[in-house]
Amino acid sequence: MMKLKLRHALAVWIIGGLGFLLPILQHVSDPDTWWHLKTGQLIWTSRSVPTTDPFSFTTIGERWINHEWLSQVFFYQVFAHFGFIGLIVMKAVLVTTLMCGIYILVRRYTKHEFAAIGIMTLCALAGARFWNPRPQLFSYLFVIGLLILLGKSIRSKALWLAVPMFWLWSNLHGGWAFGFLVMGMVLLESAVVAIREGKRSDALRMAGVLVCSLLAVLAGPSPIGRLLYPIGYFSGRIPTGLVLEFRSPNFLRPGMWPYDLLVLVLLTAMILGRKRMPISQWAILLLTLFLSVRSIRHVPLFGIVAAPVLAMQINAVLEHYAERGRSFRELQGWWPVNLLLLLVIPALIVLKMPRVNTEEYCVRYGMYPAAACQFLLDEPIRGEGRLLNDYGWGGFLIYKLYPKYKVSIDGRADLHYGHMTAAIRDFEAMSPEWEAFVDSVNPDVILLPINKPVVNALREDPDWLLVYEDDVAVVFARSE
Repeated sequence: MMKLKLRHALAVWIIGGLGFLLPILQHVSDPDTWWHLKTGQLIWTSRSVPTTDPFSFTTIGERWINHEWLSQVFFYQVFAHFGFIGLIVMKAVLVTTLMCGIYILVRRYTKHEFAAIGIMTLCALAGARFWNPRPQLFSYLFVIGLLILLGKSIRSKALWLAVPMFWLWSNLHGGWAFGFLVMGMVLLESAVVAIREGKRSDALRMAGVLVCSLLAVLAGPSPIGRLLYPIGYFSGRIPTGLVLEFRSPNFLRPGMWPYDLLVLVLLTAMILGRKRMPISQWAILLLTLFLSVRSIRHVPLFGIVAAPVLAMQINAVLEHYAERGRSFRELQGWWPVNLLLLLVIPALIVLKMPRVNTEEYCVRYGMYPAAACQFLLDEPIRGEGRLLNDYGWGGFLIYKLYPKYKVSIDGRADLHYGHMTAAIRDFEAMSPEWEAFVDSVNPDVILLPINKPVVNALREDPDWLLVYEDDVAVVFARSE
């Protein structure tokens, strides 16, 4: 007779339910996924990583540090072989791995499994809105792997695993810089302790790992560019005001409640637990908290960094209660109930998985101008193919229309920060200077959401002819 403990069933249920089922329900919706797919295709077919921008006429030929090239090739290969459902399942597998990693990390700091399940769930949900098929998923996984490595093997030869880790990480996503900063703070503090204890060989090993990891970043395309790329964001040289994920979080929105709860629970646990922490752990926690308050993009990183701290402090609280004679009994469940819990996940996946492996069934309807793009593909190219577009649609238009048309702007903030100004918003809102803005861009075609105020003005403008319209988008072409 099969017998499962309830805590094991709950762990599998939560990891599988949150990690696998929720990404399937979300389908494909992130606007940056599209230009990542097209870039991956370009790299795969040309067998080279582009060093200048090929997609946008406003920045054509400008230097482009494509630090995510390996992720893009991976995404494209998944899409080429398995289609949209392949992307959905890939995202689900990566998120499930992320959940498992948080669980493994948390279990190292607490022996109470139910506490570990709760901590993992809260920390994972805090960053759930960023569970998208984008290269940053790899950074989340590498941060977890790095924290596990630093927590176990900081004075052993296994620490050298950080070197290949940073080589791979730096070619997958620019978040390697955050990981290197974390490793640097931990190893610096550990090296000081090792020197005080007379173990200079350990300190030298740590210094060697840091140097070799930094050198490993240089192994790949555009080495100096990838090395310096993160500085643009951390220094503020690249303004990102138009990018929603770089804005401060709205703490009152329901989607941010898990993050709010995480901060509150963490603060409470640290007050009650009062477990001493290394200086480096304090520094990393405060840094990620600051980053998450400044930019919603960094909330998942805070959740990952907060997980072991929360586990450590809650474990101290539970041990304190145990010393006072209070115990927490492990719950037991009948095996049929536990088995039912585990079977519900694959049943729901089968029910919710898209039945047809096409864009119509796997992409959120109405989010992108698919029909308008098909119209432009079926028609002869207009002018030189210069397309003035909405910012949020840029990646999708690259995926659909390149190389026939080149966009004016897309989600690559490092290239388009010069265009990410109030002028674009003013144009779409029909500011008095909108005509001057159009003249400065000099497009051949304008493709915009139908609800933008400037659309009505373009309808009356004799210089522009309405050539296509549906319930999502409108297309204007220059009058002959």
